[in-house]
Amino acid sequence: MVAIGVLLGVMVLFAVLLIAKVLWRPYSRTEQAEGLRLEQKARDEVRNNRSQYGSHFVHSA
Repeated sequence: MVAIGVLLGVMVLFAVLLIAKVLWRPYSRTEQAEGLRLEQKARDEVRNNRSQYGSHFVHSA
């Protein structure tokens, strides 16, 4: 009985890990890095606009 429980537990754990790996694959590191780079670019742009026009003009950032 205990052996069956342990076996089922291991199988469920393996299934969860497999599903997590398959779902994680579309977000590969290169795409994630590209997204982070675009976010940083947008942040820099907002910061440059603030310093150029003053912070009271940029509220939607």
